[in-house]
Amino acid sequence: MKKDRLARVRALMCRDGLDQLIVTQPQAIYYLTGLWCNPMDRLDALVITHDRCRLLCYVLAVIEPEDCEVTIYSDTGVTVDRLGGLLRAGVTGVDGYMHSRFLLPLMQLRSDISFRVSSCVEEARMIKTPEEVALLRRASEITDAVFADAFTRLRPGMTELELGAVFSDGFMAQGVGRFAGDPMVCFGAGSAEPHHNPGNAQLTPGDAVCVDTGKRIDGYYSDMTRTVFFRSCSDEQRRVYDTVLEANLAALSIIRPGVLMSEIHEAACAVIRKAGYGDFYPHRTSHGIGIDYHEEPYDVVGRPLPVEPGMCFSVEPGIYLPGRFGVRIEDLVVVTEDGYSLLNHAPKQLTIIP
Repeated sequence: MKKDRLARVRALMCRDGLDQLIVTQPQAIYYLTGLWCNPMDRLDALVITHDRCRLLCYVLAVIEPEDCEVTIYSDTGVTVDRLGGLLRAGVTGVDGYMHSRFLLPLMQLRSDISFRVSSCVEEARMIKTPEEVALLRRASEITDAVFADAFTRLRPGMTELELGAVFSDGFMAQGVGRFAGDPMVCFGAGSAEPHHNPGNAQLTPGDAVCVDTGKRIDGYYSDMTRTVFFRSCSDEQRRVYDTVLEANLAALSIIRPGVLMSEIHEAACAVIRKAGYGDFYPHRTSHGIGIDYHEEPYDVVGRPLPVEPGMCFSVEPGIYLPGRFGVRIEDLVVVTEDGYSLLNHAPKQLTIIP
């Protein structure tokens, strides 16, 4: 067990009045045990009390951790009954990832337990250790290198899928497997879709080329977006790009401990509204990153969440003009004692690829 992480989770359990906690998200189990479990449609569960830990795990997925009692089950076992037998009576937190097909029968089985939704592990994971920051920084450095090489390979007529393969091959050349799906590559009008599904759209001169991608490297993710222009750039494309870059820099400029996540979002929004594009920025500015591609802290409008040292999150404003083009610029930062440090360093000045 990761004792320092477990201690943080238990402190949060005390704060919330929990007698025990059920953790089912594989990433959270990895965070606390160092084990990657993949139950697929089955249930793995780590049960944490204030004096012990118990892991219920599918037989094919477990290497037993130290300081944790392990109950192994097979497909012939009744999983909910097994989990019910590991629980004590009392107030029990359940993470937000437990399937209702397991939770509802468990609630019927153990009527002596009061169940509550708990975010104790997610809150603990928000603050990264120096070792975690080093892994995140290395993942971003590799991503910087892949972007730099891939953008030199643009050519007329290539498809979004073909450029995506260039990025994937670039990560493979760095020794990184194909985790977190394929890169989100957007050409022309496709770049106006914040969550575009890459296809066979062909690259033509004057296209905006927006690429958003990241990979899990040694257990921790990178995530970066850059937008360039192929062969030429119109006056409006330049104006939109300059606005998004200004919004990105404005949001970065206020990051320091105590600032609210919502204030970082508003700093970016204010720039975009002033330029007349307020109706074309439909998403949040930030999401956390770490063991998960997206994790706490999330930038939720109106949420009074202050920034703390050790938090790692994205800063990714964008403008999207439907049917025409879009621009997004995304960086990752780690919050320091007096500000922030960038994890990625790929250039952000407006770039036209010849």
